[in-house]
Amino acid sequence: MEATVYRKTTPGSWSGEPLDIANRVRLPDACDHETSPLSPALFYPLVTGEERVMWTHWLPTSIMFDRTLMLSPSGVINTLVRLKAPPEVLEEFHWTWKMDLFDAYEVRTPVRRDARDPLLLGRLGDQRYRIALWGESLLPLQEIAALVQQSLTIRTRAAKRRMWLGLGSTLPGLALVLSLGYLLLEGQPVGIGLQLTFLIFFFAWLPLLVYTPENAQQDFLDRYRR
Repeated sequence: MEATVYRKTTPGSWSGEPLDIANRVRLPDACDHETSPLSPALFYPLVTGEERVMWTHWLPTSIMFDRTLMLSPSGVINTLVRLKAPPEVLEEFHWTWKMDLFDAYEVRTPVRRDARDPLLLGRLGDQRYRIALWGESLLPLQEIAALVQQSLTIRTRAAKRRMWLGLGSTLPGLALVLSLGYLLLEGQPVGIGLQLTFLIFFFAWLPLLVYTPENAQQDFLDRYRR
């Protein structure tokens, strides 16, 4: 499986493009930095607020790991293996763990129909850094951002359509329920036709509750995550 690892070849040299792990320069071990804590910004690109919003929509499911509560990296490793992380991603995670760069890790994935395009982030305080991304469709960030914007437009339209359809269905349904209630209170039998009408109305309205604007948004994005 194809993967992108975002570590810079040397501190301060990151150009904004992902790097081939085979061409990376091996950096010193953690023991060489005991007196000077390393900043993740030396090795990984910072996730900006705008980019974080983008990843939230592109990969809506978040799995968090707090390193301060973990005795070993096994929990993160098991999750990465379950999400079919390639060897270079596991190697990169081990490197960050050994270097003690982050106080938490975050894995983002759709987790709708399958585990496509997971993203591994490292967190230090309130800041997040991109460590690795893997999956079947590794798109440029600019293209992902454009698709997310289109999906938000679709989500807004779906929300408006759902509101008007719901309003249009609720009023006749309310009138039907009131009429049925009136007949029952008067002791009059309710005809089979009215009962069938009520059931048809109920099942026609039910999909409006199940298929949300979020569903419409993610269905659109799913076309490009395959």
